[in-house]
Parts: sequence; C-alpha cells; structure tokens
Amino acid sequence: MTTAARTQAPPLAARLGEWVAGMANHTLSPRLAQKASDHLLDTLGAMVAGQDELPAQAARAVFRRPGPVPLAGVAGLDHHHAALDPLDAAFVNAVSAHCLEVDDTEGCDHSGAVVVPVLLSLLPSCGAPDGGAPDGGARPGGRLLPALVAGYEVGRRVQLALGGYEQHNARGWHSTATCGVFAAAAAASVMLGLDGGQSASALGIAASSSAGGWAFSADGSMTKQFHPGQAARAGLEAALLAQAGANGPRQVFEPVWGGFFATHGGPDGAGFDKVEPGLLVDGLGSTWHFEHSAIKPYASCRSAHTAIDAFLGVLAAEGLSPADVRAVRVHVSGFLRPMICPPAPADAAQARMSLPVSLALLLEGKDLMPEDFRLFDSPGVLERLARIEVVRDPEGGREPEGGREPLVEVITAHGTFAARVEHARGGARHPLSPAEVEKKFCRLTADRLGAAQQAEWIAFARKLPPETLFARSHLGGQTTFAGAKASERNPGSSQEPGAPNSS
Repeated sequence: MTTAARTQAPPLAARLGEWVAGMANHTLSPRLAQKASDHLLDTLGAMVAGQDELPAQAARAVFRRPGPVPLAGVAGLDHHHAALDPLDAAFVNAVSAHCLEVDDTEGCDHSGAVVVPVLLSLLPSCGAPDGGAPDGGARPGGRLLPALVAGYEVGRRVQLALGGYEQHNARGWHSTATCGVFAAAAAASVMLGLDGGQSASALGIAASSSAGGWAFSADGSMTKQFHPGQAARAGLEAALLAQAGANGPRQVFEPVWGGFFATHGGPDGAGFDKVEPGLLVDGLGSTWHFEHSAIKPYASCRSAHTAIDAFLGVLAAEGLSPADVRAVRVHVSGFLRPMICPPAPADAAQARMSLPVSLALLLEGKDLMPEDFRLFDSPGVLERLARIEVVRDPEGGREPEGGREPLVEVITAHGTFAARVEHARGGARHPLSPAEVEKKFCRLTADRLGAAQQAEWIAFARKLPPETLFARSHLGGQTTFAGAKASERNPGSSQEPGAPNSS
C-alpha cells in the first residue's frame, strides 16, 4: 500500500466503530451464541456470589443513586437502594462479579465482569428484551448477546494490539481496566444502537479513562476488584456521551502525540513502534477473538491454572492421593512469580492469587471454590504450605515475554513426577461444557437462590436465543433481572490460536 493510500484510509477508530455499529443487527452463529450464553450465565453467578464481599459493600456505600437497574440479588437493602442509576449499577455489579476471582478471563482479561454489568444496566431502558418487534425489526433487548460478543471482541483486540497480555501487563498495567473500558464502550454502543461515528466517538472518549495498574499485588489491596467497576462505568459513560452528541478523538489509535498506543504500548515505554494497531481491525467479522475467552473452573488467579491442572494431572496419572505427596516444587517464570506467588496472604482475596495456597488446598481435598480460600491460614493448609517450594524457572523466558507455563514436580516416597500444562482447563483448547457452566453457576448461587430461582436465571441466559422469557426472580425480596431474547445465526467463526493465560 502506498503512503498516499494509507493516509486516505479511515482512522482505526472509525473502522472499528463501523464494525461495532453493525453488531446491533448481526446474527451470531449457534456456536458463538452458545458461548455468549455460557459467559453471561457464568458472570451472573460470579456477580451474585460476590455481592457480600467487602469491595462490593464499599461500592454500594458510595455508588447508591436510585434508578431502574436492579443489583445482583442484594438482600437487606432498603427499597431506595435496591435498584440504582445505570452508571452506579454498572460499577457495583462489576465489582461484585470480580470479588471472588471466579469470573471469566482471557478476554481483555476479565471481560465478563466489565461487559455484563453494562448490558444489565442498559436492558431496562433499551425496550422489551424479546428480540423482535411486531414489524419485524429488532428491538434493542435482542441485541444483548451480540453486544456481549462485541464487547469481548473489542477488549481482546485492544489487548492484542498492545502486544498481548504479557507484554502489556509486564509494564504494570492491569488490562482488565486499561482494555476493559473499550469493551464496555463497545458493548454499550451496540445496546444503544449507536451508528459508526457515534461508536467511534465512544471508543475515543473511553480511551481517556484507560488506567489501572498491578500495585495491588504487593499488598492485596481492593483496587483489583474496583478495576472492572471503573472500566464498566467509564465505558458506559463514554457511549452515553456519544449518544448525546459528544465526539471523541478519531485519531486515538493512530501514531499521534497523546494517542492510546503511544502512551500505553511497548514494554519499555517506547510506545507505538512496539505494538500492532492493525490487530484492532484485522479479520473483523471472520476471526472471533472472543472464542479465546475462558471460563474458570477454579476461583484463583488464571495464571496459576496450568500449574493446578498439571498437579491434578500428576495425581490422576500416577494414582496418587494427597497423603502420598511429601512435597511439591514449582518452577515459575520471573514474570509470573510476583503475580501468582505473592508474600504470605493476609486474607482470602490475597489467597486466591496464590498458587502455593491453591496447591495446599488441593492437598487438603478442596476443589478451589471461593469459600475454600477462607481456610488459607488454617493449621492443615499452613502445614501443607510448608512443603511447597517455588523456584525461579531458569528457562522461563526473557522478560517481559514471560516464557513457559510453570513446571510442577510432585515428590513422593516412590519418586518424583513432573508435568507442565500449556493450556488450562476452561479455555479454548479445553472448554467447560454448558452443563459444567450451569453446575458452577448453581454452586456459586446456592446460598442465595433456590432451585426454582436458579432455573429461572439459567433460562434467562439459555433462551437467548431462540425463545422469549420474561422471568421475575427474587433474591432477598428484591426483583432482579428479566429475561431476554436474541435471534442469531451467523457464518462460521475462527478460533484464536493459543495465547498466554491471564489473571
């Protein structure tokens, strides 16, 4: 392509905005629709399970303007605070979804915790969610699943254009926040039915709120849980501003002073020359990076999951029980070590980020659901932790690329058995089945939902498409989400190649 042709091409934000606008009338393939339904249901479960955690309580105490958007089954709140303004509800529901480290990952990182609260915030004002109008047109509620896919797709593409999860996060950025704000803006743009120019403006406005770092890993502070709320609220706000006529910088993804990639890209701060902005639009509509998103089988940092799977694989392959294990040695790269092997945790939230704690809990017979991590300082877990050693992997790769997944050695009286797993369970290579997703949802919500209510929430996610369900389910006396429908059928989609795990 000549220089003249390049200068005449529409800016990347404009091209991405046109694609986002087209998703309002897009029909998803059955495979994408099923996956979108899985991620919707999984995030709802995480949202309900996390709403009593301290970060969620703090969010509700601050973001409490009354409005039409119900929270995720908050019991014990008075009527005026049970439903919130859309922006406040997006923040609170997003924080709740991320509190227990059980929400999905490998998108922008935690895409569900960012995108789904935005969709729920807009659903009450976007019309009846039955997916079809009497005149044959599409009602806004029927855009829910396409909007979800658009959000995940844009968030992942921004991360890939920055060089991928490891390159971007190695600089200290937390991509759930920095890339998630674009996911939220895209999802909101689809739900609101914005045109291409408005959607491009929403993305440009959202760029000004792209922020959030990994400083929380040093002491386990709550900013990690607040990052999805920050991204969800700011992205929704950007789309609403664009709908109201505000314009955003059309050159935001170009090599201009103050542009997004010039400020956020590159492991050494060099900026634009260390990133691949073209990945924002390459293969739009044919290559679906959404398919790379993963649903977690364990309530722990995703970057620890390959080691967890390797450990469980050794036990299964060798017929070992926890009692047979004398010690465990884990070889971890320099990139992953501060992320998944932090100092001794002070609470359950920090424990969920710790690979050694996860392995100790497995040795105690636990299956790494959120409640298990409350045992992080129990005598049995502490005794197991004393037998788990973490060493630097000398071949773990040059920083900041991160290198290989952890090598796990299980030491027994009969020998040492080693394993390394490259692709964790729950991801594109080894996805959870819809039945497994529903089982996880029911376990996460067991303390708040009865069987009939769980069935209603599953029906809400599963009947998008092809049937309509207006389900009124009640938690703690408060009305929660209504059902919705979307009609989808789409040409084939392609799966993103294997890529590094995330948090």
